[in-house]
Amino acid sequence: MHELRGINFLGLNFNQIQCFVLLALVAQITGHKAGKAYHKIANAHIYENQLPLMRDVQLTREPFDSPQLNINPNIKSLEDIETWVTRDDFEVVGYQCHEPIQYPFSV
Repeated sequence: MHELRGINFLGLNFNQIQCFVLLALVAQITGHKAGKAYHKIANAHIYENQLPLMRDVQLTREPFDSPQLNINPNIKSLEDIETWVTRDDFEVVGYQCHEPIQYPFSV
């Protein structure tokens, strides 16, 4: 079981999820414990009309416990991933989310 962690202005982006799953798979295949994948936001592009919602809503929310990623323990090699693994071999347990915030679109 692997812990999924991450937060940013608009949530954990899809590419970070891919990185985490790959990290967890490689750890399982090699018999090691997964380390951590870090995501640094260098330029968040928060505009003036979005600031009140971010400050007064987004940043005041209590984070939920991190969900867990279960990977089929029968996955033992890269060949397994290439030949028979499907999305049914993965399960996310305990995922929770807050209600969406309707940020105004800015250009």
